[in-house]
Amino acid sequence: MTEVSQDKTPRLSVSTMSKAFGRNPVLRGVSFTLERGEVLALVGENGAGKSTLMNIISGGLAQDSGSMTLDGLDYRPARPVEAMRRGVAIAHQETAIMPDLTIAENIYFRREPRNALGLLRQARMHADCTALLAGLGFALDPRALGHSLPAAERQLVEIARAIERRPKLLVLDEPTASLSAHAAETVLALMARLKEQGTSIIFISHRMSEIMDAADRAVVLKDGALTLEARRGDFDRDDLIQAMVGRTLTMVFPERPAPSSKAKPVFELQSAGNAQLPPMTLALRSGEILGIAGLEGQGQRPLARALCGADPFTQGTILIDGKAASLSSPAAAIASGVASIPDDRKHDGLALSLPIRMNMSLFAISEKARFGFLPLRAERSFAQDARARFSIRSTDLEQPVGELSGGNQQKVVFARWLAHVPKILVLYEPTKGVDVQSKSEIYHLVGELAAKGVGVIVISSDLIELIGLSDRILTLYEGRLSGEVERAAFSEERIMALASGPADMAREAAHV
Repeated sequence: MTEVSQDKTPRLSVSTMSKAFGRNPVLRGVSFTLERGEVLALVGENGAGKSTLMNIISGGLAQDSGSMTLDGLDYRPARPVEAMRRGVAIAHQETAIMPDLTIAENIYFRREPRNALGLLRQARMHADCTALLAGLGFALDPRALGHSLPAAERQLVEIARAIERRPKLLVLDEPTASLSAHAAETVLALMARLKEQGTSIIFISHRMSEIMDAADRAVVLKDGALTLEARRGDFDRDDLIQAMVGRTLTMVFPERPAPSSKAKPVFELQSAGNAQLPPMTLALRSGEILGIAGLEGQGQRPLARALCGADPFTQGTILIDGKAASLSSPAAAIASGVASIPDDRKHDGLALSLPIRMNMSLFAISEKARFGFLPLRAERSFAQDARARFSIRSTDLEQPVGELSGGNQQKVVFARWLAHVPKILVLYEPTKGVDVQSKSEIYHLVGELAAKGVGVIVISSDLIELIGLSDRILTLYEGRLSGEVERAAFSEERIMALASGPADMAREAAHV
């Protein structure tokens, strides 16, 4: 790890940095400094220029104009490997974990320990990886293959890979976006330790509470320009939001009347389970938003996959509108009226190389097609209406969806359901890696669907999101439903107690 230095030269200095793609300016004369042993929060909406700036700093892109210094010396990396040689490492939000390699092989890729004959020292590599992961506080198996890892564990591997290089400047791009509250706390504690050792950190996050807790200083980008730079104590959450979106957000979550307690269940599980999920029973009313909370790895992913038919329930009964239904496959779930939006939109939710128009019209085809074909004029009309309705920022409808920011990609996934309003909508980490403005828009869209009578299940690691959005919250512990909290009794402490296991549940019960 980097050692603490008394040198007062800034670790990084960025001066009048500008970058454009064609006629589209992405960075406009950005200037800031990063001190040694400092955590600098880089804040902004999706599309504000954060990723472009980080790619320039880490050698993935070249700036059009402006300059940088690293420890007082000119710094203009032509490639990521050059940035690494200078002591700059980045952990990307969109992980690049190789699926057929183990965690250890991913972390030490092209830097594996070898003997005098050049042969790989497997035992040494796995021992080193075990020590590294233990020191970071990550409970991962070095021998696990990349394709077996959920999004949260892939993110931890990405972070470990960057830290293993012992950088003096570490860029963390949304490191906690896919993590549970507990895992996010581990990463924040790790950042604090690295800072004490002299490592400088650029921290990108859309979670305001993390920024307020972890950052020594914050800079805000809006439309590629710097709109705020302030030290801890000189800014609050509202200052950051106003600098990001140009106005205050008076209402992040929609105000909705509570659904009628007399409303009939639109969806029921009766002792339903599978090999990964113990039998569970729950009911979802028409127009209700039901939150599912839990610590990382307590059954959220198996439940989400079972609800959308990817890993079906193999026992118990499923009722939709009081009638037996099948969720035996994703197609069967859709046919039964169950729509789902996965946590990993890039792998499971979108065809990244296809244009926005075609991604949006996926379900419009089945609803409005004639003889299996959707007229191009109808498809474009639908996509144009959806683009305006969801405020999707793009050059045009033919732009590949993979070129959009995370928030706009997520809104494309939501837009599909304008053509097909489901009976039940299952959302798994619906705002992962999404900026605050897009989050608010998504929350209001979910509220509108609930107002139309759609029953919504939201599985999220963000307690503030669940508390702000849900009518009722259920907690998961070791795959079982461990508690239920009505809206009037919502609190982070109560929900976490129910989600943390029998001892905490007993203490919670004693206070009821």
